[in-house]
Amino acid sequence: MRENPERMAWAVLATCFALFCVIAVAVPLGIRWYVQNAQTDQLAVVESIRGTVVIELPVGQGAVPLTSGQSYVVGEGATIKTDESSEAMVTLFEHSPMRIFPASVVSLLRLRSPRYESSHLPNQVHLDLAGGRIQVGTAFSVDTPLSFLVTTLHADVVLESDGSYALSTNNERGEFSVYRGFATVANSHGEVRLEARERTLVALGGVPGPAVGVAQNWVVNGDFAEGLDGWQLIHEQGADGGDVYGTAELTESEGRTAVRFVRTGGHGNHCETILEQTFDQKLPDPMTSLVIRATVKLHEQSLSGGGYLSSEYPLMIRLTYRDSQDHEGEWVQGFYYQNVDGNPTMYGLQIPHDRWYLFDSGNLLDSLPRRPYRIIRLRVYASGWDYDSMVSDVSMIVE
Repeated sequence: MRENPERMAWAVLATCFALFCVIAVAVPLGIRWYVQNAQTDQLAVVESIRGTVVIELPVGQGAVPLTSGQSYVVGEGATIKTDESSEAMVTLFEHSPMRIFPASVVSLLRLRSPRYESSHLPNQVHLDLAGGRIQVGTAFSVDTPLSFLVTTLHADVVLESDGSYALSTNNERGEFSVYRGFATVANSHGEVRLEARERTLVALGGVPGPAVGVAQNWVVNGDFAEGLDGWQLIHEQGADGGDVYGTAELTESEGRTAVRFVRTGGHGNHCETILEQTFDQKLPDPMTSLVIRATVKLHEQSLSGGGYLSSEYPLMIRLTYRDSQDHEGEWVQGFYYQNVDGNPTMYGLQIPHDRWYLFDSGNLLDSLPRRPYRIIRLRVYASGWDYDSMVSDVSMIVE
């Protein structure tokens, strides 16, 4: 230093200049990185809409019960639990609503938004559905994108914004449906992308199934390919003293497997020969369509039209359901080909004699006086005095 102080001075100046340049570049870059990546923890509002909902807060804060109509504000780390008699609505910070159905457990793992408007980060929602069923309506956002992830035991599900989705899971499988928008369902075995009105099933440890329509046929063995498996055969005589029963047997007609209902020798007294399937199952929510279809043929009916009270047809379909207030309702459709006596046919449809007829109820949600909440049972049967009729391809399509 003493021998060449000028060189030392230049070295110090160069070092200082280099440090100045580093600081001049690093500080703005650091500030920019912080502005772009800084996040703010956000909140959600939980409201009990039925029964008692339990909110488990992060460790050390205890649990909060909510009775019907009560609400509570929660943040990351909260777990929401419903029992068999309770439901909850959750409004997330970016205005996405979520409905939690009975017997469900949902954890709010991540609720964050960018701290500054200039940030390119999305709003982040990460949920864990440990079991049960949820319905999610992701919000539409113009300024800030949305990253919405739901993890389950079976797969991770990415939901896109401005969509409507239903997710359910149990120990055996997960079912994921898209009613509007798009979703990606993926696990270590594979991935499937769902578009509007599509769903997929994922078995535990299995690959996500192919995308199929959200419509489901609830009737088991409606084409009778497995005989009468899935159906219960019931005989009812009524109260007029009859003792001649009808029969319900498999038959082949014009290449079609069907069930044939036959009764002879009734001598003017009432009888019903019934095939029944019991469901006692809640309908999906949201639901847009409920359609019953069947292929029917009428060969013989001794009682004209629908009988004296429009309640006895050679072939009938009867759906029993309950609404959200647990009131029971029924939808009845009878079929006949002749009404020489002019009996009432309030619930009947006249169809060609001895020819196959393709019946479609149309969307029953548009015509039933009360909106179904739970389907109890479906009956396909013959009723009246003497009858000879056939039915095939019975379906109840729920969408």
